[in-house]
Amino acid sequence: MAVLVATVDGYHILTSSGERRTALEGRRVEALSPGPQGTWIAVVDRHEIRQHGADGTWSGLAVSDLELTCLVTADDVVFAGAVGPRMLRLGTDGALTPLPAFDAVPGRDEWHAVGTALVVRSLSATAGTQALLANVHVGGILRSDDGGASWWPTIDVGADVHEVRAHPTMRDVVMAAAAVGVCVSRDGGQHFDVVDDGLHATYARAIAFDGDDVLVSVSDGPFASGSAIYRAPVDAVERGFERVESGLPEWLDGNVDTHCLTAGGGKAALADASGAVWMRAGDARWSRAATGLPRVTTVVVV
Repeated sequence: MAVLVATVDGYHILTSSGERRTALEGRRVEALSPGPQGTWIAVVDRHEIRQHGADGTWSGLAVSDLELTCLVTADDVVFAGAVGPRMLRLGTDGALTPLPAFDAVPGRDEWHAVGTALVVRSLSATAGTQALLANVHVGGILRSDDGGASWWPTIDVGADVHEVRAHPTMRDVVMAAAAVGVCVSRDGGQHFDVVDDGLHATYARAIAFDGDDVLVSVSDGPFASGSAIYRAPVDAVERGFERVESGLPEWLDGNVDTHCLTAGGGKAALADASGAVWMRAGDARWSRAATGLPRVTTVVVV
């Protein structure tokens, strides 16, 4: 098992055997995600999109004057969220082109910054139909089913969404971590209901699908000293969550932030605010794979 970890000072590969490799030292790496044709892509130093190929090397894909915050690939097309908030599409010529419909989405005048500038905080794409979902902080979740040519709001701005995720194989299932709890959609992200049963608090910060289950990080708020991980079956999440304790400490340090909780293929990983990374494979207990890393921006299991 390996965990890919993007940080404010480089990109790290951690393995369950204790091996650790580092690249892009001295560079801020974030928004690590699957790219076109089996590659990986990431935002480097806030303005550049770089691609990690099968040969293990990084190469530049695009540069933007805007401050980039998140990425998603849909049908081998890369979309980038940015401060503003703005949405861009990467063309075959390597140019990042703003999507004007995102700038004119209904309800945009209700969006408001909390502590930081307005940003597109997370992006996801549904399975099969590849509808795009963009989480604006604070502006709810916007949806597009025509490749970004048009967008419309799906959830109340006051939900204060921190991360949206579409299930990788269940095309109608989308969930989001929000200040009001876990937002659940059964129609591909068109409408959402809020669930908080079983959680010690409603403030959810990160979310990931672990096969037939969903994992979510929950704390008492944006400046919490500790957070916990909860689990629920995807098809019965409305019945409530149970706390995950197998190998994890009672409280993880600070918030397990947006993009810092990940799962797939029977594996899972997370990073807390202290720079500790935890991993779990199959039914095994969680184990600590690293401590003291620079601030983690993204974790991915492979």
